[in-house]
Amino acid sequence: MTSNRFRIKTQALTQCISCPVRKRALYQKVPECELKHIQSYRQHQMSLTPKTTLYSAGSTPSYIYTLYSGWLALYQNTHTGKRQILGFALPGDLLAFQANAKGAIMHSATTLTDATLCAFPRSKVEDMFNKHPSLATQIAIMESRELAICQHHLMSAGRKDAQESIAFLLLELFHRCRQQIDTSFNKDENSIYFPLTQEDIGDAVGLTNVHVNRVIRQFIHDGIIECHHKKLRILDEERLSKMGEFDINIISSNLLS
Repeated sequence: MTSNRFRIKTQALTQCISCPVRKRALYQKVPECELKHIQSYRQHQMSLTPKTTLYSAGSTPSYIYTLYSGWLALYQNTHTGKRQILGFALPGDLLAFQANAKGAIMHSATTLTDATLCAFPRSKVEDMFNKHPSLATQIAIMESRELAICQHHLMSAGRKDAQESIAFLLLELFHRCRQQIDTSFNKDENSIYFPLTQEDIGDAVGLTNVHVNRVIRQFIHDGIIECHHKKLRILDEERLSKMGEFDINIISSNLLS
């Protein structure tokens, strides 16, 4: 935590009651009158630079985290050193939470961009849940959404071709960004900030960089998307949705109604 890539904020911490990502995070159902008590469980906020490992598979993180800003990749490495990305964390997502609080975590988390996180000591999580039982319900909702997304990616790995797999991933991230990062979405252009490399996409869907490049170029040629300078613009969402068999309802379960 003393590294210049991993800095703990000591001043001007974000207040939970005015947090711009609260309505998308674990604490969205907590009444405003209880937020001050929830905030007392937060030990600190931390800022990370790109390509910083927050925690590694096999470790036991001391904290659970709410992502305040930035993108992270959640992944496992095979015995040959190949990376399999399991998912991408966006603002509002909960990180390093698992049922066995004392067990080793099964994946690693690394920043793809600058990121800020709120850290809650794992040792205090049970007490926080006991005093605010609505949090447990919200975790179940958030985890069910993640399970649904994982099931679709598993189908992509086993049954979908390259175009179908990439189409689903692009739309998943596009709509999650629209819902979770207000400043990322450009309504006039129907575009989002998109920091993923072709290697990131390939590691998420199990394809080589060359194969990803070929599919993305085909989508651009066919007038379905534009993707350049860290910006993804959807030009033909209907066609992309049909191709990827994408249903927006699978990513909407943790939002305020």
